[in-house]
Amino acid sequence: MKRLLALLLALAGTLPATLATPAHAEWPERPVTLVIPFAGGAAADVMSRSLQPHLQAAWGQPVVIVNVPGASGSIGIDRVAKAPADGYMLVLPGDAGVVVRPSMAPPVPYDPQRDIAPITMVGRTPNVVTISSRLPYRSLAELVADARARPGILTYAHAGNGTSQHIGAEVLKQMGSLDITGVAYPVASQQLLDVMEARVTLQFGNIITQTPRLRDGSLRALAVSSPQRWPSLPDVPTVAEQGFPGFDVMAWYGLFARAGTPDAVIRRIHRDFAAALALPDIRARLVDLGVEVVANTPEEFAAIVARDIPRMRDVLVRSGAIGG
Repeated sequence: MKRLLALLLALAGTLPATLATPAHAEWPERPVTLVIPFAGGAAADVMSRSLQPHLQAAWGQPVVIVNVPGASGSIGIDRVAKAPADGYMLVLPGDAGVVVRPSMAPPVPYDPQRDIAPITMVGRTPNVVTISSRLPYRSLAELVADARARPGILTYAHAGNGTSQHIGAEVLKQMGSLDITGVAYPVASQQLLDVMEARVTLQFGNIITQTPRLRDGSLRALAVSSPQRWPSLPDVPTVAEQGFPGFDVMAWYGLFARAGTPDAVIRRIHRDFAAALALPDIRARLVDLGVEVVANTPEEFAAIVARDIPRMRDVLVRSGAIGG
């Protein structure tokens, strides 16, 4: 009996590992949480809810969307930066929380290149230089000429230092050596109202929120911040076309996991997001929102993050928003 037992144990040791140990199920084995670090109705929130049913079908699991707004997206990013590195909690922030806020005070509690892993840039969206329809400017060139004639008199509205609205206006000022005063608004509705009422001169407004006001005539568009004219506003010239060659300031939205998430999981998430973003109904929905679909690789996205952090820091230093 002892000899038989020993023989059986020896045979067990020769079994393949796949038979000797139970196999782990392929990711995902349970629901996936997608953190949106903005309030409901924001561009990233709308994008994620458009993608949600397609991702649930691809993964065979619920995708739970959780809105965690605040601090340019950094609160939601930090939640994922401290989550387990297993791919079950993802975050879809804008560029401000990833490449701008880390250079500003107070410091964010994460390192965007150490604590979160890029999966894909979902898309990019331009801002639109808009003014009240009551103002006389018919082109960006006219506004710039007035700013040079009356330094310190014109104003621009923005949603806070480090936002794409602030960065766009500051890049314009730096490229044109303009003296235009920024006015920060914690409430988007008040900012929009003050621009429409001409209490501030201009804003680099998000195309998603500006389009309805352009259609009803409350606002006038002078330029778009993208390097080429935008399909939904084909008659609006770019900033670059109007005396600022090379001007390219666009907001982007991207998907991240906790750093250390297995590469196979990152590749699976990337594959399924890219497939969803390639669907005609999704592309049409995002185009309606003013979003250009990107869906690049994790490596390409990581290179953009690495490029933009020092680039945005330089803009902030030259604007006086942070020290050198």
